[in-house]
Amino acid sequence: MVLDTRPSHAGAGMHPAREAHFCRKGQATLAAGPVPREARCGLFAEPPVSPELPAHNRPTLPGMVSQRSCPYYGARWALAPIPDLIHLVHGPVGCAFYGQTVRSQEYQLFSTDLAEKEVIFGTGEKLYRCLLEAFAVRPGARGALVYVTCTPGFLGEDLEATCRRAEKATGKRVVLVECPGFCGSSQAAGHDIAAEVLLTHFIGAGLFEGVRRTAADGVGHSGESAVNLVGEFNVRGDLDVIRSLLAQAGITVVCAFNADAPAGRMATAPLADLNLVHCRRTGLALAQGMQAKFDQPYLQVSFYGPGNVTASLREIGAALGREREVEAVIAAETPAGEKFWRQARRRLEGGRALLFFGGSRLGSMVGAFQELGLEVVVAGSQFGRRDDYTWAWEQVAPGTLLVDDANEGEIEFLLERYRPHLAVGGTKERYLCLKSGVPFLVFPQEGSPYAGYRGFTNLARDIIKALAAPVWRLIR
Repeated sequence: MVLDTRPSHAGAGMHPAREAHFCRKGQATLAAGPVPREARCGLFAEPPVSPELPAHNRPTLPGMVSQRSCPYYGARWALAPIPDLIHLVHGPVGCAFYGQTVRSQEYQLFSTDLAEKEVIFGTGEKLYRCLLEAFAVRPGARGALVYVTCTPGFLGEDLEATCRRAEKATGKRVVLVECPGFCGSSQAAGHDIAAEVLLTHFIGAGLFEGVRRTAADGVGHSGESAVNLVGEFNVRGDLDVIRSLLAQAGITVVCAFNADAPAGRMATAPLADLNLVHCRRTGLALAQGMQAKFDQPYLQVSFYGPGNVTASLREIGAALGREREVEAVIAAETPAGEKFWRQARRRLEGGRALLFFGGSRLGSMVGAFQELGLEVVVAGSQFGRRDDYTWAWEQVAPGTLLVDDANEGEIEFLLERYRPHLAVGGTKERYLCLKSGVPFLVFPQEGSPYAGYRGFTNLARDIIKALAAPVWRLIR
């Protein structure tokens, strides 16, 4: 059922072309069948949309102020944490400034600082000089990633030849990341571009081409199983929590792609027993590529909310033959938080929540908020794919609104229409919600980890703090 877009007060409402991006869950069920895999960049593809799902993977309507980012920033989001590579932005210095801070953490970033002169006479020579200078500054780097932004992307130069020239001069690998802002409709395109770069140049590098894993392969120690985490960003220590849970069950994390995956360690990642996909929009394409290339299986998991954590641990245990160890971890971890969770649920039950996430967190976090007794009235995503919305649809109650790529005016409209007790999202939505008198929780979080059982306690505590802030008593 499409949202009634008639304004609730003068000046509010939705653009008619945006109606398909708003769908309310009804009583019908989704048709069974495989979820079609989208193209590498998504570009301007329009996959078939169920009547119960919002239109998605489409360009932002011209003239609308979107909450999305560009493909370049999506590539930075996925590749920035690789510590043993030089990261060089080939473009104006503003692009480098934009990509320096990822998930509230600053990374070393070099820039070619392109100006009008290079646009007219060519950018290749400056790129070459900057690569030599960067390797002089960081002689221990294993290689370099060169992010191609919009300006050189329009010029159409042979930058690959420049990178090969730099490789001969330095003896280090130089890889182009072709992610200009016009190559996709959101940062999701950059995630897919980053996955292709990792698969082509780094994952399994040094292994014989065509090799396939056997039962004797493995990189665990002392009888431990080994896994890779794919699409985990280590926001405020989330990765440490997940590693601890898995370690208690005798499972070692080899690589955490998008959080802790040095180039040297990525070479051995295909020898792990299993890939765990935590963020589907960022990690699923990479996991599918590793399965095709190395016969490496994967599981889609979530470590947000006790229900999701327990279910995911049991799936992992079953896949690795560690059911007994996993049950011991669940029995040891859950009692410490159950009392507080019940108290939090009593305080929060019946509250209405409006959720806006980037992509896959849409599906994984809905259940966590519902476990605290909150009613999710709106669940939105900036760049979710079909299976993200399907996952969210399966969890929300009938009547919940699913939204894709909501702009500022639409968010204001939804706040007025649904009057939520709590809004959750990123910094782009934060101040609009606060100015509208709605308590706000920032996600990705700015304080403590939210993953695992202990992270769920932190989440519940932060929600209570947001709702109980004294300022709200002054305006109600």
